[in-house]
Amino acid sequence: MTISGDNGAYVTYCSDESKAYIKNKKTGKDDREPETANSYVLYSTELTRNADGVWRTTDV
Repeated sequence: MTISGDNGAYVTYCSDESKAYIKNKKTGKDDREPETANSYVLYSTELTRNADGVWRTTDV
């Protein structure tokens, strides 16, 4: 996390989404994709602190 002033911060992280999948509610079958380099997603988020002191994600 990088703090920016008193009320701002930035967080960058990588997510392995190779185990994530969609399940069809009607059929009950899983729609899985094979693991590839695209299974890994890099996120950069911006957070701000509100008047109550709670950090909230304001941009992804």
